[in-house]
Amino acid sequence: MSAQAVPPKTRPPVAAVLFDLDGTLVDSHALIITAFRHAGRVVLDRDLSDREARLRWGEPLPLRFAALAPDRVAALVDTYTAFYAAHQRRLAAAFPGVRAMLEALVRLGCRLGVVTSKRRGPTAGALDAFDLTPFITTAVTAEDTPPKPAPDPIREALRRLGAREAQALMVGDSILDLQAARAAGVHSAAALWGAEDPDALLAWGPDYVVRSPDEVVALAASG
Repeated sequence: MSAQAVPPKTRPPVAAVLFDLDGTLVDSHALIITAFRHAGRVVLDRDLSDREARLRWGEPLPLRFAALAPDRVAALVDTYTAFYAAHQRRLAAAFPGVRAMLEALVRLGCRLGVVTSKRRGPTAGALDAFDLTPFITTAVTAEDTPPKPAPDPIREALRRLGAREAQALMVGDSILDLQAARAAGVHSAAALWGAEDPDALLAWGPDYVVRSPDEVVALAASG
């Protein structure tokens, strides 16, 4: 299916909308990079290059650090996590329009979930920090299933929400989100407002392209 702004009328109504967290709901790029480099300085006693700080972007944190220093993963994760929590409100924020989007989707009767490669504690902390928790029915995290691009986290979210694949929309800013959606048999929407590499994201062939959070509401309303 080619990417489009408005879904075909033959698509079933959207009952569930799933979101990636970082880069989709929360603008946390600067925080992630800063925390990653902080962990490198503290644990490895060196400054990480830009390439190293973005290594395996979007994957679970232990896998990212394992690619960097496989014998220091636990210390790197702990150091990163402590810095992230301490500086979250200063270096990150919900993207403009995200809260209004979630409110509108709830009014439409959509059930909302988060599907993320973050761990359970940091996920809950981010949702609380930016006042998004009231809108999110469930969050599937790194401790719950194999990570994206496997279909497992999307399928688990739909199981918890009581929604079928044909009724679901996965919104994300990375190729991993699109791959997981395709593997799970749900429609995907590329969230360009937070994408690090929009061209690569579009090249993967999302079902829909959304350039701002309000376009997600339009997708859900038009189904």
